[in-house]
Amino acid sequence: MAENECGCSCACGSSDCSEGCVSNSAPTKVYACAGASNVGVISFELTKALHLANKYEMGCSTCIGAGDCGCGGTVTADGKKDLLIDGCKVACLKKLFENKGITNFNHLIVTQLGVRKEGTFAFPPELIPDLLEKISNKGL
Repeated sequence: MAENECGCSCACGSSDCSEGCVSNSAPTKVYACAGASNVGVISFELTKALHLANKYEMGCSTCIGAGDCGCGGTVTADGKKDLLIDGCKVACLKKLFENKGITNFNHLIVTQLGVRKEGTFAFPPELIPDLLEKISNKGL
């Protein structure tokens, strides 16, 4: 990738990196649940944090559902797979991918990382770094 005016090397072509780039060079994607609860929001924040750390490129689950893009199901030569992060055991994101015939991915559920599902969007900000460490300890 060519270096942009702001000095980062990504595909976005932006001349202003102060906003945070939405492109990176990670070989696999991470997708978030869109649940209307704390664990849905946490799923999104984890996905965003993994993207910003250049561990995965954030993918669009809605695009997968709509069938409008040729993404999802990436596996690299060294065996790294796309990651799906669902909020709860209902696993809507996993079901969405499977219904589209995409089955080769890693899957995490936020509630299985020790977070209780609640009918709120609030969560303590220190939770995200703690969960990122748990994800890293799983080798993902």
